[in-house]
Amino acid sequence: MRASSYQSSRFEFKYVVSDRKADAIRESIRPHLVPDAFTPKPGVGYAVNTLYLDSAGLDLCNATVQGRKNRFKLRLRWYAHASDQPVFFEIKRRVNDQILKQRVAIQFDAVSDLLAGHLPDREHLFARDKADGLGALNEFCRLRNTIQAKGAVYVRYEREAWVPDEHNLARVTFDRALEGSAYNGSFDISDIKWASAQPRGTILELKFTDRFPGWMRRLVQDFGLERRSFPKYVSCASGLSAYRNRLMLAYGETA
Repeated sequence: MRASSYQSSRFEFKYVVSDRKADAIRESIRPHLVPDAFTPKPGVGYAVNTLYLDSAGLDLCNATVQGRKNRFKLRLRWYAHASDQPVFFEIKRRVNDQILKQRVAIQFDAVSDLLAGHLPDREHLFARDKADGLGALNEFCRLRNTIQAKGAVYVRYEREAWVPDEHNLARVTFDRALEGSAYNGSFDISDIKWASAQPRGTILELKFTDRFPGWMRRLVQDFGLERRSFPKYVSCASGLSAYRNRLMLAYGETA
């Protein structure tokens, strides 16, 4: 996972498909894509760990539940719980159907201080040679402070990702084993209880920049795919008793 800060813009179409259909879709995309560098092999995913931050009233979660067209999420994402690996602080904005994501890699040992509200510093950055990294971290902390956000819900799942050989204009992911847990005040998730939030089947996401690729359009048609809103944070939060009663609206089958 690249240790840098960047701003990306893309579209994300989500679907929930049977495991059998997921296998067939994987075979159909082989002419266009290959497993990314972190996917061990076809059909096997890698761990994605996330801590979502939110206000005491779960304002960010409720913005998704209410379907607000312009909203954002604050989250920490990591792929290995190790002192020599980065933790990514991310702002994920949605503007209508478009996704804007800003991400900065942070030193593992700096996470607890930043979660406690310490002011961002260049020494917190994992890649100190990136000139724009501190700006991205400052923006994350500004938004956090604006709504007084703190750790809310852990989310984890296994991701299998497929990408083109020559560019990153399209991406297909298969997510499984989705689980959530209430934040316990620690960045260590090795000894917490998880609640399953995985729907029946596999969460499929088609991600692209600019135009919807023709082969993706044919994929949707050939497999009769129907887009479905399935925000992982909301699904996990609504399955936890500590948060269920604080959500303003029921959300789908997981509420």
